[in-house]
Amino acid sequence: MTTLQDACLLITDGKHGDCQNEEGSGYYFISCKDVREGWVDYSGARQITEADYRDTHRRTQLEPNDILITNSGTIGRMALVPARPETYRTTFQKSVAIIKPNQDKAVPKWLYYYLMASRDALIAWAGGTAQKNLLLRDLRAFEVHLLPLPTQRKIAAVLSAYDDLIENNARRIAVLEEMARLLYQEWFARFRFPGHEDVAMVDSELGPVPEEWEVKPIGEAIETLGGGTPSTKNPEYWDDGSITWFTPSDLTSAGTMFISESSRQITELGYQKSSAHLFPPYSVMMTSRATIGVVAINTQEACTNQGFITCIPNEQVSAYQIYFWIEQNKDQIISVASGATYKEINRTEFREFLIAIPDPNTNERFVEMMTPIANQIENLQTKNAILRRTRDLLLPRLVSGKVDVSGLEIAVPQV
Repeated sequence: MTTLQDACLLITDGKHGDCQNEEGSGYYFISCKDVREGWVDYSGARQITEADYRDTHRRTQLEPNDILITNSGTIGRMALVPARPETYRTTFQKSVAIIKPNQDKAVPKWLYYYLMASRDALIAWAGGTAQKNLLLRDLRAFEVHLLPLPTQRKIAAVLSAYDDLIENNARRIAVLEEMARLLYQEWFARFRFPGHEDVAMVDSELGPVPEEWEVKPIGEAIETLGGGTPSTKNPEYWDDGSITWFTPSDLTSAGTMFISESSRQITELGYQKSSAHLFPPYSVMMTSRATIGVVAINTQEACTNQGFITCIPNEQVSAYQIYFWIEQNKDQIISVASGATYKEINRTEFREFLIAIPDPNTNERFVEMMTPIANQIENLQTKNAILRRTRDLLLPRLVSGKVDVSGLEIAVPQV
């Protein structure tokens, strides 16, 4: 047994101040929200000036095989830094800690998995009242049971096999989502659907649209629902709950088009005693406060807390159109949000946004083309969920040494 500090060359956090934004600079300022489970999401990361980057990264240079862990707010999300071009142009905020393993003592991938298996213990160490924080001194003092390096490498290789499959599926999902997005843009932004050459365009409040299409407020085209939270002081509303109940963090941590599981469930009594609304599978949920415009499609009956506007598709407007319509209009939706403590858009404001509704034949053909793509995305997400559950069952027993891997004949990396 040793401390995490003794197993590492450096444990520190990011910049304790702000940087100047510069969109398109290629220099990234990673925050807690950008650290996903196992990877860094650069799609929404802030880009800053080269001068601020150079000044900030002097404290520590991000390198492949470093471990990132969120240590403020949402604690315990981790990523093993890959060897990719963005890595060498990335610095991070104080809500993210960086761990540089001493590779003479700890194989980076093994240490990454060890910390994943120790997540609950790390979170328990976090202090604070208004907002939880995992202090660097506590992180450095965290105890680690170091196994022999050859054993660490074998364990890392076994668990990496799962993550490699997950990553491969994630890449396929990204390609499929981009295909779906481009299909939506062709049909609903450029109006280049099959047979568009023979359709006249007419003026509307959204500009020229096909003559058989209709433009109306989204609130008139579909039903929209809010959410609610049962009292957290009453255990009868929560204990052994079976009703899926989403919070915004479920969507932001998943980062997927489809979502099936929530981190918490409520009871039937809790549902009855709150303003939450059950909605059917394949509705479209959009976060409406603080982090606005994160969107996902539920795959089973569910409800949400009050931080959502949920859109119920119908025969005129499909879930796929709503999903990508929200993505396309995210900046406009955010622009009308207001609030002193945190920004929020209410349903009344949201329902006023205009949407172009296709004629029934065009809508039907769009759904027919989109459905097989969406089904592949959902199936791959399901496979990844199974892979993660299997990996997580093996994780604590492997990294602790309770499962003997010495007899395994397996090719292992040297880091």
